[in-house]
Amino acid sequence: MKNYYSILEITKTASKEEIKKAYRLKAVKYHPDKHNGDDYFVHKFLEVQESYEILIDPIKREEYDIKYSKYFSENGHTENKKKEESYSQEKSKEKEQEEEFFYNPHKPFYSERDRNQNETPQFEPIVDHWGNKLDPEVDFFKLPTKIGKIISGYSSLYKSQKPISGTSKFKRYAICILIAIAISTGIIFGIGVQSTVWIFIWAVAPLALMIWIADANVQFKHYNTFIGVNGFARFTCENSRENITESYEINFNDVTDLLKVTQINKRNFNYTGTDYGFVWLKNGKLVREVNGSHQSKEGKPDKWQDEFWVNEIAERYWTVYLLDNMEKDLESKGYIEFNLIGYSNGSYESVPYIRLGIGYIEFINSKENFKYNFNDIKSVHTKGSNLFIEHKNYQKKFYFFKSGNKNGIPLRNLSNYQYFFRSFELLLGYKFD
Repeated sequence: MKNYYSILEITKTASKEEIKKAYRLKAVKYHPDKHNGDDYFVHKFLEVQESYEILIDPIKREEYDIKYSKYFSENGHTENKKKEESYSQEKSKEKEQEEEFFYNPHKPFYSERDRNQNETPQFEPIVDHWGNKLDPEVDFFKLPTKIGKIISGYSSLYKSQKPISGTSKFKRYAICILIAIAISTGIIFGIGVQSTVWIFIWAVAPLALMIWIADANVQFKHYNTFIGVNGFARFTCENSRENITESYEINFNDVTDLLKVTQINKRNFNYTGTDYGFVWLKNGKLVREVNGSHQSKEGKPDKWQDEFWVNEIAERYWTVYLLDNMEKDLESKGYIEFNLIGYSNGSYESVPYIRLGIGYIEFINSKENFKYNFNDIKSVHTKGSNLFIEHKNYQKKFYFFKSGNKNGIPLRNLSNYQYFFRSFELLLGYKFD
């Protein structure tokens, strides 16, 4: 029989609030977003969920307590001692696992000590951002220094690739220009082009095409991207590995809000592409902005669109970072705050809109705040890009007549979107599909 009290590390007389707090701490510690599918921690997370679902429900808890008391009274002192030894061994194993993850620079999971380490150990990643083992020939020409332990990386460069020398570049351009002249001459004189306009076109078009091909073949431009425990980074080099033309490292301690925007475009009901944007802010000030588009209907573009992927995956670890700080924020302020992000006069504006606390959600406005306790929520549903929460006093008597309280959340403008849903689940016990 599983000891749910031991799993959550609470006493048999624990109150609902103590159960909720223990669940939050354990759920955050073993959350699926943190361990990249490691079997041991998946099992731990599922145990924590199971324990919470039984103990938080008064009827299920009462039934469990009866079985619990009967089981331990029947098995007596010897069995209790065995259980205590087993629990002690389990805690020891858990500590060993975390120690292993801490000292192994390539493990995807990390301990609390890793979170406090912002300096990046200089170990190259061995897995890419999608969990695949990297080819040993992949070349990371620059490693980050301030994003904590590296979790994953990606590079467009291989060790065998070398910059082309100036002489080789000249030869390639010369060959391509001669080919273009041959093509132009063959077309103009071969088919007897008379029009001045068409002579110009056939003289310029092959030359432009061949120069473009030559430029593509001689260009040495590559990038490295990294995801770390405490941030992410991207570097670009041109002409040589040492010539870094673009470089940025973003530490999560220097960020307060992330706004992610996705716009699916259609023409005559047919998919034509997806526009995306990532806006990283600190107290309303811009830290980094990335905009672009891709052609993947499923939202999974090719790996060469590295700016999309490094920000997409960084969002996952930014959410984990916020989850790790949840308890500290709740203890200091009593709630977690979420902002609405707007753009006006060339800059972003951040306005507090929601507070999530233990068992409640509060909407902030200039006139009067409105709080929904968990038991006051009638329904939660989405419509378009908005999430609506209805109070139990909300009624829709006629099509044009409504009464009671109902609040909407414009998800397109809500900061830290993923963290909001995780927090809603942990603090209010509401699960989203």
